[in-house]
This record gives sequence, C-alpha cells and structure tokens, in this order.
Amino acid sequence: MELKVLAWNIWHGGREDGEEIGVQKTIEVIRESGADVVAMQETYGSGEVIGEALGFHFQPRGTNVSIHSRFPILAEVSVFEEFKCVGAVIDVPGAQPIAFYSIWLPYGYEIWAEGTRGPERTLEEMLGACQPSADDLAKMLPLMDAKLEEAGYADAPVIIAGDFNSMSHLDYVEEAKEQHGGWVIEWPTSRVITDAGYTDSYRALHPSIDRQADRTWTPRFPAQQQDRIDFIYHRGAALTPRESRVIDTHPDGFPSDHAALLTRYRLEG
Repeated sequence: MELKVLAWNIWHGGREDGEEIGVQKTIEVIRESGADVVAMQETYGSGEVIGEALGFHFQPRGTNVSIHSRFPILAEVSVFEEFKCVGAVIDVPGAQPIAFYSIWLPYGYEIWAEGTRGPERTLEEMLGACQPSADDLAKMLPLMDAKLEEAGYADAPVIIAGDFNSMSHLDYVEEAKEQHGGWVIEWPTSRVITDAGYTDSYRALHPSIDRQADRTWTPRFPAQQQDRIDFIYHRGAALTPRESRVIDTHPDGFPSDHAALLTRYRLEG
C-alpha cells in the first residue's frame, strides 16, 4: 500500500487570488498532487468547500488547522491548542491505522522579509525568532503519545506535518553555509522532533542541500529569504518514504505564499 501525504498552508483560506478562483486553484493543486491525506493550515472557512470538491473526509479543529482524508477517520486524537494542532487516526486500506497530525507553530519575530537578516543580526536573535515553535512542539509531542495510548493506538505509525515556521538543523550545516548567508545554525525546533525519533521525510530522500529547490517559503515573494519551513515527519517501521517533492506551480499562478510538500510512503500491511 502507498500513502501520499500533503502538507500545505493555503494562505488565508486559499482566497488571496479571489473568493472563488483562489479556492478553486487550491482544490486543483491538491487534486493534481494525488494526495490521500492533507495536513492543512490557514484553512479559515474554506475546508468544507475543499473537502466536498475532493470527496474527502474533513476534520477541522478551530479555524486554522484541519485534516482532509481520502480514507475514513477512525478517531480524533487532537492535543494542545485548537489553533495549532488537530489529530486523526486514518483507516488506510491494507495497512494498520495511521496517526496523523496537522500542526501550525508560531514564531517570535520576522527573519524572512527583506532586510531582516543583515550583518547586525546575531545568532542568538536568529535562534530566538524560532524558539516559540520549539517550545510549543516540545509540549505537543508527549501529549500526542499520551493521547494515542489512551485511544488504543500507541503502536500506530505517526505522521506529523505542517507549517513549522522554523528552519531545520539538517539544512543550515557547514557544507551548505554559503547557501545560507554563511550561517550554520542548530535550529531547536527540528532538533525537538528528530530527537523524539521522527524522520524528516524530505531530507531523508534529498540528502544534498539545494536551498532554492528545497524551499517551501516562499514562491510568492522571491525577494524574501527562501527557506524550508514546512515539513512532513514520520515515526514507525511501517512507513518508508519513497518520494518527496515541493509543489509550487499552477497554470494560472500558484495560490499560496507557502509551497506544498508531498511525500509518498510505502506502508507495510
């Protein structure tokens, strides 16, 4: 069995290009991707329309995060704040149920817009901008484990996907520092989740760093810092990533400021 997972912040409900045309383009991007499960952020009232158009099961939580699934949802396993996390157990045919989370993490202050990473910016300031995302994620992960145990899915493979609003320590490394303005940074957010036993599906399949090709922020604003801030992480021997790619095009203009990320998994029965 294969499972295609999409992580996408659709930007103000996908309506930046128009109340109807923007949402329609969002639907077309998801449909064209072939995704089976979508971790969506900035859903903002468009989830029902998108889910109905795709024929997917739709599980929202609050206004921001939501899950769209081609397959039935067995249980809700959400934790933490409703604006930041929604969880579901997905009944994948031919495989054991998958615990799936769509999350959105905050950041402290702007370090992506033009002029926000000048020579006066210190390493401590760079780290501080993304520390709130690490703090929230460190609280979420043990709550997820406890919730899955309580629901009887402690042994389920887990996928956590979404907008992390932080870069990865796997990208800002010595051999790629020239691509990142000379920075080598041990970003705390990615450390929190990899130290908890999760694998970054994209980097596992793309070990060579190419900042422009890897980036999910931002296809709409090329003058801003181009970084990988949207991720699909997984845990569990039943999940093997086979393909992971960035989606940032549409024939009539890409509708979001975030690129979408698609990972195709092989699932053991």
